[in-house]
Amino acid sequence: GIHKTWMFYLARICNHCTYPACLASCPRKAIYKREEDGVVLIDQSRCNGYRECVKACPYKKTFYNMISRTSEKCIGCFPLLERGEQPRCVQTCIGKIRMQGWLSKPEEAKEDNPIDYIVHIKKAALPLYPQFGLEPNVYYIPPIHVPKDFLMQMFGANHEKAVEVYKNIKSDPK
Repeated sequence: GIHKTWMFYLARICNHCTYPACLASCPRKAIYKREEDGVVLIDQSRCNGYRECVKACPYKKTFYNMISRTSEKCIGCFPLLERGEQPRCVQTCIGKIRMQGWLSKPEEAKEDNPIDYIVHIKKAALPLYPQFGLEPNVYYIPPIHVPKDFLMQMFGANHEKAVEVYKNIKSDPK
């Protein structure tokens, strides 16, 4: 038979995980997580380019720079965050579909916080590959026209509910 073809584009950034695999794998302890905002960074002065972090990140968001001979990754635009500005990926998103901000604990979710609303209240946005146990801190609304088994792999068991919530978003009073 003929296979049904499908495609979707998912622009991914570093997930700045709660339990980053890159941090745990670094033999030089060059990777750290900032307490003030959760951004995961690589201290370039400590990195010897062993590439253990590249191998450890299941999201493939750490890479080896052959010129500097160190590992590098998204820095979450932390200098902008420190000035109260949004990261460049949020500022320049053509579709204006990216948001950045603080996510409350599920039991403390606030309806007036747009990120709390789509993640905790409506449960329309999900983390990628939750089965890895790293607690990624970037959430995505699963695409609609993608095979369910693929969505299950990417987003876990709650993907069907998230897709239904998104499909019915026009009837949401908020």
